[in-house]
Amino acid sequence: MENMMMELSSKFADHDDFFVEEELIDQTTIYLMGFKTLIDFAKSNLYIRQMAASSASVGELFTNLSDQLDMDIEQIVNAVLEGKLIVLSQGGRQNAIVDPISINLTRSIEEPKNESPIQASMDAFVEDIHVNVGLIRKRLKTARLSHCTFQVGELEKRNLSMLYINGRASSDLIEKVNQQLKEIDTDIESIDDLNKYFGVRRGSPVSHFFPTEVPIQAIHALKKNRIVLFLDNYPFALVFPHLLPDMFSIVNDRNFPYVLSVMLRVLRVVGAILTLILPALYVALVSVNPEIFKFDLALFVAKSREGIPVPALLETIIMVVLIDLILEAIVRLPKSIGPTISMVGGVILGQAMVEAKLVSTLLVIVITAIVISSSVVAGIQNSLYIRLLKYPILILASIFGILGIFTGLALTGIYLASLTSFNIPYTTFRLKREGDTK
Repeated sequence: MENMMMELSSKFADHDDFFVEEELIDQTTIYLMGFKTLIDFAKSNLYIRQMAASSASVGELFTNLSDQLDMDIEQIVNAVLEGKLIVLSQGGRQNAIVDPISINLTRSIEEPKNESPIQASMDAFVEDIHVNVGLIRKRLKTARLSHCTFQVGELEKRNLSMLYINGRASSDLIEKVNQQLKEIDTDIESIDDLNKYFGVRRGSPVSHFFPTEVPIQAIHALKKNRIVLFLDNYPFALVFPHLLPDMFSIVNDRNFPYVLSVMLRVLRVVGAILTLILPALYVALVSVNPEIFKFDLALFVAKSREGIPVPALLETIIMVVLIDLILEAIVRLPKSIGPTISMVGGVILGQAMVEAKLVSTLLVIVITAIVISSSVVAGIQNSLYIRLLKYPILILASIFGILGIFTGLALTGIYLASLTSFNIPYTTFRLKREGDTK
């Protein structure tokens, strides 16, 4: 214990934000240690002095400050890294790990940035995992809500929380998720890293998790027998397992009359189908199966492509890729520049390409419809993978025409039906409640 002070100073010698402050309490020297980037030292020091004023001795002060006393060097190092305040007596005879007054490094609860709730609460999850769990408990006031915590990672230790409702989520599913989380032995830097522990989907664009930043959506998932995960420093709830209906059903739809909510879901289904088939349908009808058109419509299509120097497939791929690039640029660029890029890419560039006879006016209409239809599904992740799946169908349509479109849709359906999360098919529409019989 006598060398603890020297060991700690040596351990954190390369950390410029590590502080060691000497204080005199009751004629006895004590040392306060920690990271000044995590601890509000002035307020924490004032708290220590107030506790010392109400303590009869230094030994009683240590007892009053914490129940973590006389810890070994490894535990103290871990506590420092977690942002704790270390109080050490002269000579290292006594030490205590104290919860300090921390510097506020988290943002306040704000409106959702990636989702737009309608006629619903406007708060969203933040980076602090405790705040996120609190947002769930604030709304779901039941003793059946279970909360399990884990610490995952090798170099970067991150807290992970698992929430579920007892009697709703399957005990078998809970046990499998619990086992997988305990087996994580590498750093979790992204959701894809977490995906790898929940089953092999190598090369798959579909994740095991459905992310949402809206508390009511996470609560709805809990009530639907799902499990919700929270990862520290990640402002989203991860709903497990991710199912196909998540793309079309949003809990906010229930705020409207039943007929309107059904209409909204039907529109999302139509939007997903149009995103998949519209570019393929254009290529198939223009270059492979033009005989399907009536004579007047065939003349109109032929006139719209008059003077176009490239084949319909290449013309379509150029436009589809260009639109995907514009959408990605709008997302990545600062908000002050995004609208300008949208105007330049969507209007000026599109009009210039039509006037230069590089693409037909009919294709511009088709591409505009694709951009709109791909945006109606719930979740940016779902929108992205639907946009990706349209390319294989487009290639098949350029070879086999209308038959290629139906073949592509069939293969897409088979592929999605083959995806599972712990033996739960991706195309499942309702998870069974614990105790339900088959």
